[in-house]
Formats: sequence, structure tokens, C-alpha cells
Amino acid sequence: MRLILPIFLSAVFTTSAFAGGLCSVKPEAESKKETLPVKYKKLKERNEELKAQLESCQGEKDRLKEEISSLESQISQLEVEKANLQSRLAALPSKESLESQIQQLESEVGR
Repeated sequence: MRLILPIFLSAVFTTSAFAGGLCSVKPEAESKKETLPVKYKKLKERNEELKAQLESCQGEKDRLKEEISSLESQISQLEVEKANLQSRLAALPSKESLESQIQQLESEVGR
């Protein structure tokens, strides 16, 4: 009887532990609270957010391209104006030449 009772009890505990393992919910299943439709909805919302950000970035990119084009045009105009001013400056007499003429005129008037 002493031998039979421990064997019987161990068989009961082993069977109940095994049966409990079959019927219990695994922790992985509990952690998966988001079903596939919920995940799909969230991904779809995120996709829409990213599309809106992309459109905003595209608009900003286009605006910056226009601004760059405008600035390049202004630079081109300024370079043309610079070249014109440099050619006008080159056509003017030098400082030394003007000072020489002034001294010559002063000496003529001073006679």
C-alpha cells in the first residue's frame, strides 16, 4: 500500500500537469493583442501619414528649386552688371593720370 499510493499520486499529478498544459493559453497568444485587421489599419494609417509627409516634402522641394532658379538668375544679372561696370572703369583715366592733369592745370592757372 505504501508503494501503490506514491505511484498513484505521481500518476495523478503527471496527468493533471499534462492536461493543464494542453488546455492552458500560452503567454505568446496573450501578448498578441493586435489582430491582423488592427495591424493592417495601423499600417494603412501610417502609410497615409507618410504619403502626406512626402507630398509636403515634394512641395517644399519644388519651392526651393524655384528659389534657387531665381537666385541663379539674379547672380547672372549681377555678373553681367559687374562686367559692364568693370569695362566702364577700365575706360576711365587712372588716378595717377588725373592727379597729373590736376597739377598741370594748377601750374598753368598759378602762372
